[in-house]
Amino acid sequence: MSAAPGHRASLAAILSACTAYGIGMGLTLPLLSLVLERMGVTGSMNGLNLATAGLAALVVTPYVPHWIKVLGAAKLLALSLAGSAVCLLVLYEVPSLWLWFPVRFVLSAALNGLFVATEFWINRLADESNRGRYVALYSICLAGSFGVGPLVLQVIGTRGIAPFLAGTGMLILAMVPVLLARKTAPRIEEGEHGSVLSVLRFAPAAFAAAAVFGAIDAGMAGLLPVYAVRLGYSEGHAALAVTAMAGGSILFQYPIGWLADHMARRHLLALCALAGVLGAVVLPFAAYTPALFYLDLFFAGGLVLGIYSVGLTLLGERFKGASLATANAGFVMAYCLGMLVGPAAEGWALDAWDPHGLAVVFGLICLGYLVFLLVPRAAKPLP
Repeated sequence: MSAAPGHRASLAAILSACTAYGIGMGLTLPLLSLVLERMGVTGSMNGLNLATAGLAALVVTPYVPHWIKVLGAAKLLALSLAGSAVCLLVLYEVPSLWLWFPVRFVLSAALNGLFVATEFWINRLADESNRGRYVALYSICLAGSFGVGPLVLQVIGTRGIAPFLAGTGMLILAMVPVLLARKTAPRIEEGEHGSVLSVLRFAPAAFAAAAVFGAIDAGMAGLLPVYAVRLGYSEGHAALAVTAMAGGSILFQYPIGWLADHMARRHLLALCALAGVLGAVVLPFAAYTPALFYLDLFFAGGLVLGIYSVGLTLLGERFKGASLATANAGFVMAYCLGMLVGPAAEGWALDAWDPHGLAVVFGLICLGYLVFLLVPRAAKPLP
């Protein structure tokens, strides 16, 4: 990596923002789902509440490239972190399930500004010789920090305001390196425009990767703890399911990033999807033995995250300049479209075949993407 101060400041800002997001969300996603389960909310309603994030993203994400152009990536990141922190505290105070939906909508809107800005920034910072490894480093910080959240729950518990304050504090703390790097943050130059929808056809495998991962990501973080509780695990041990997946991600992401710089990225995506299919098939059989349960999540969850990181690497390969910012917005939009549909289907399946329907839906999503990748198709040339 370059030793230039501006380069280091940019990397610190990107990684601190995604780390704070990962810790905060790794803590609150299982926390909120467990709180709703404790309230007697059905699995389908729990999944529907998670799906609010996807709806927010579909509404907000198309405008994010314009906000980056007006504010710059650093200011948008700082505002997103501040807005997310406020929403976490508000969620604790909300007295009704139905009021959670609009608050989660606003929270997700802020987080989508964070996602698009950090992914645009990391892809702009990288070049073709190191893009896979840079994105892998980004994914390691995101996934590793995501796994820290449930560990925090083990220490401070799942009741009261303490876990909400912990997530809020981490988001606010991440604003410091972001603001310090504001002068080195990329902007979108004048004359660089593009529609989010206009770029989707130029990298179908990448955008499909985002949609597929979105369909399973929130479900893995939010509904797997509920799945484990229904199997008889304690709430604390159920939340560790997320930590097991994050641990696998830490182990596998840099090797996956290295492979993304040295082999056909479409083939690598197929291998990650296959790992998701196999992990879902094994899960119902391994779930009743804690060691096998966590081991399956460690390997399958860690490899499935490669779908997102390799897709993001493929995106940086195909797009440059403002078209990259627009493509990153489209990538997040595809992710959130998956998030809108996936958790609702997974929550329904969790109730319909209690609880192993969740694993069935995970496997079918990964299998569908694997079939999509195995059908050869030529990428359309950029205009």
